Amino acid sequence: MVAVATAALRCWATLSTLCRIYIVRPCVMRGALISGDGMTSEKRGRDGDTGQRGGNVALADSIGLDHMRAFLALVDGGSQVAAARTLRVAQGTISRHVERVQQHFGGGLFEPGAGVLLSTRGRMVEHALRAALDGLSLTRDRLLPSRPVLRIGFIRAVRLIVEEALCGQATRRKRPGFDVRLLEMTTDEQMKALARRDLDIAICYTTGDPAYRDELEETLVADEPIALVVPQAAWVRGKLMHKRLEGLTHARVLERHSPQFARGSSEWIARERVRPGKWVDCDSGGEVLAYAGSGHGFGFLPALWSLTNHQRAVFVPPSGFAPRVRIAAYSLHHVSPWVSQLRDDISELARQALSEFRHNADEIREG
Repeated sequence: MVAVATAALRCWATLSTLCRIYIVRPCVMRGALISGDGMTSEKRGRDGDTGQRGGNVALADSIGLDHMRAFLALVDGGSQVAAARTLRVAQGTISRHVERVQQHFGGGLFEPGAGVLLSTRGRMVEHALRAALDGLSLTRDRLLPSRPVLRIGFIRAVRLIVEEALCGQATRRKRPGFDVRLLEMTTDEQMKALARRDLDIAICYTTGDPAYRDELEETLVADEPIALVVPQAAWVRGKLMHKRLEGLTHARVLERHSPQFARGSSEWIARERVRPGKWVDCDSGGEVLAYAGSGHGFGFLPALWSLTNHQRAVFVPPSGFAPRVRIAAYSLHHVSPWVSQLRDDISELARQALSEFRHNADEIREG
């Protein structure tokens, strides 16, 4: 009997080992690499495992859709509490997901001691994650041809305006017979997407005449002034302290695309006798905000960017800065007439926002 019992125990131990190797481990790998629900990584995180030791390299090298959404919700909401409320999850889940994104990209995504203020590295990650999620959304739409979807592209400066306009339409009239997808894209990306018919509406800076102009309707959304974006330390008692811009980095984004803006910013810097420490060319306005918010630089952006999340950065109307930018809504003919009302709503909200900006500018000048 003893020999039989011993043999049985050995068989059970062997079977258990095989189960752990061939059943449990593949399930863990699938949960980490494919599902995107973050459950496996959360459980490991609670057990004190960061996914960087021993046999868990695959866990450390992967992030799921929920991790991406948590990171972007934190950036958009400005706090873990707001992000958790947006995604309807626990605050601890947001914290674990964001930490996972940090680990995946090697850390340093937030400015030290600045809360949720993104570093330049963080802005690059944010842009990549938004592009990835937007790409997945477009692919999903293509695979569901029987489900009508209205795809709206927009530049970040008008994100809040677009969302408010859509909410206003939803409260005033019945829900339309289609879904709406909002995709944050640059102006060039939107125009290319329109040409491929990957977008129905593009809300972006005005551009040259595309080859398919006859197929588009164009509505001016805003003709807006330029704002100077400076660190909070350079804005003292309602006044700009030019001396505090000395030695900082001049972050340029508009200047890269327009000689007019390049000339206007150079003339302003010379006239105000500001001596930057260096110049750096940026790919997006978000990088300008990152430089100003971290206290390391300043730059020029369209005034509607003041509606975005810009912690520790101040938008100031620069005196004597003549160049302006125009934002337009481009749409394919087949999306009217519902889109016509949406374009009008966006234009009205943009006018209200710019009116408030100009009012604040007048108060600053009088002060």
